[in-house]
Amino acid sequence: MRFVLERVLTPDEVSLVRTKLTGGRFLDGGATSGVDGKHNLQLPLEDPVARSVGEFVSQRLAAHEGFRRMAYPAVILSPIFSRFEPGMSYPDHIDSTLMGRGRADVSVTLFLSEPGDYEGGELEIETGNGEQRYKLPAGDALAYPSTTLHRVAPVVRGVREVAVTWVQSMVRDAARRQLLAELGQLAQELPPGPYGERVRKSHANLERMWLEP
Repeated sequence: MRFVLERVLTPDEVSLVRTKLTGGRFLDGGATSGVDGKHNLQLPLEDPVARSVGEFVSQRLAAHEGFRRMAYPAVILSPIFSRFEPGMSYPDHIDSTLMGRGRADVSVTLFLSEPGDYEGGELEIETGNGEQRYKLPAGDALAYPSTTLHRVAPVVRGVREVAVTWVQSMVRDAARRQLLAELGQLAQELPPGPYGERVRKSHANLERMWLEP
């Protein structure tokens, strides 16, 4: 299940992040992956700009209610800041099981460039019903299971900037995470009363069954 997370960053926060990224030294991203054909630029995790801005992005993500409800984050890994210039792309791949200090259960792409700033560069995700393409407003993010086959289409014009991170979830199974997210949303929307309380009870009890510390 894929979730669009709206306004993880405000427009002012996006502007701040992008301004700070101009002070970083982006390197060839192909050296960080075993995927043939990966062609992008990345800010090394040890870069002071990456550490500072990455911490800020992680904090904003952790504070996002929709993210907490769907991902059940136990660990949010350090974001990687990626830049795609004309001709750059990232072919079909599945994210590694282990990313740094945690297991990758949920992948998150936070868009930092406005859709009109570049042509091409869509995040393309394989689903059971075909391919879905995403090109979200700056500040919005897409969260999806890390087991998903996905790619970045070639950029034709402009520059595509994103932050990509991974989450080790307290609910390892993606189907259970989806059920909890949907049930949690329903529990939140139902008014006080016997039906709402039954849904909230079921949601809480499923959390007790499935959540891992």
